[in-house]
This record gives sequence, structure tokens and C-alpha cells, in this order.
Amino acid sequence: MAAPKQAEGRTPERRTRGRPARSPEQIADMRGQISACALRLFQGEGYAAISMRRLAQEAGCTAMTLYKYFDSKIDILRTLWADVFDELFDGLEQIAARHSEPVARLNAVATGYVAYWLEHREHYFMVFMSGGVSLSDVVGFVSDPALLARFEMLRTHLDCALGGDTEAGELRLKTDLLMCALNGIAHNLITINGYPWSDPEKLVRQATGGLLAK
Repeated sequence: MAAPKQAEGRTPERRTRGRPARSPEQIADMRGQISACALRLFQGEGYAAISMRRLAQEAGCTAMTLYKYFDSKIDILRTLWADVFDELFDGLEQIAARHSEPVARLNAVATGYVAYWLEHREHYFMVFMSGGVSLSDVVGFVSDPALLARFEMLRTHLDCALGGDTEAGELRLKTDLLMCALNGIAHNLITINGYPWSDPEKLVRQATGGLLAK
């Protein structure tokens, strides 16, 4: 049986095929490429100065493509923050593993925490001092259970150094004070670098010593 003739004046319809779905590895690679580009731009020019359109241009894709991998610019920044804290706490876990004595372990971890920010000042500014970031953006990040679980190591090591029998409310207070002390030391040494500060390790030991005093 002969095939029906094509109506005069019409061209045959062509079947179009969409792009094949990207594999998880390809998606991760593209997110990594965008994140690396964003890290360079945010640290070089500031978070507030970079638009999604500019980021897309630098990453070699369209803005529409960018939104397929990240919901918003703050979503990208939060991803970078998470990467920084993962690097920080992975390093602190390695430091903790080298010390069996509780007080020595706490001091090593606390010193390592401050040292990380001093060695990665560009990360410090991006995490703690990015312009154009709202309070709700920060709260949404710091309340993430995954991040809170990483900070839990400070409470654990402080508890061990205190003997493991500190009342829960007091331990919480001392842990909060430890975090305030460590972040305060890092902040002052980074942002007021013209002042002749004491050695960072000595500052940390003084802070932990006060928390451990009975």
C-alpha cells in the first residue's frame, strides 16, 4: 500500500529529541564548576557586586542554565559556606585524632579552629563579612542540622576536658562561650591586624584555661 502523499506546500515534520538527562556525576561536575567560578568572583569583587548574569558569563553558560543547578545566588553562597566549614571541620577531626589526652585535644582543636581562619582569611571574609546578605539568609544556614552537627565536636571535646560530668546547662554555656572566644580571637586578629596582638595559640590557651578552671 502506497504511503499517503504529503500535502502540497508543506514540509515533512521532523522529530526533535531533547538532550539526554545528565548523570549525577555530570550534575556534580557542573555545580562544582559554577561554585569554583563563584568563589573566585565573590572573593575578588564581593558577593553583592556579582549578578547571576555575570556569574553565568564567567562560568560559560546562560543564566537559564545556571538556575537549573542553583535556585538563587544565596544558594550558591550557602554552598560555598558549607564547603568551607566541611574543610575546616574535616581538618579539626584529623587534629583531634592525634591527641588522646582530653585537655591537649581541646587545646589543639581550638587552636586549629582559629588557625584555619587566619590561614584562609579570604574564606573568613566570605563567610562572616559578605555584603548584601540578609539576617534570614544567615539564620537559614547556621540552623542547618548538618552544620550544627559539625560544631558539636567542640562541645564533645570540651565535655571530655571537663571530666565528662558537667551539668548540661553549664556545658551548653561553656560551649557557647568557647565559640564566642574562638570567633572573637579570629575576628580581631584578622580585622584589626595593625594591633600587636599576643600569639594566637597563647590567646586560645588562656580562653580554654578559663573554661576549664573549677
